[in-house]
Amino acid sequence: MNNLPLFIAGFLVSCVVFLAIGILIYAAILDGRYEREQQVERATEGA
Repeated sequence: MNNLPLFIAGFLVSCVVFLAIGILIYAAILDGRYEREQQVERATEGA
């Protein structure tokens, strides 16, 4: 294989991996916010 197509393929695979990791990190952040909201609701229900 020539160097350029191999570089392009590696670059595209890297972009997909970075995008997937970014989505997972964003989902974890949103999940943490939702968990905090739920804890506040549980605390106010008991009071």
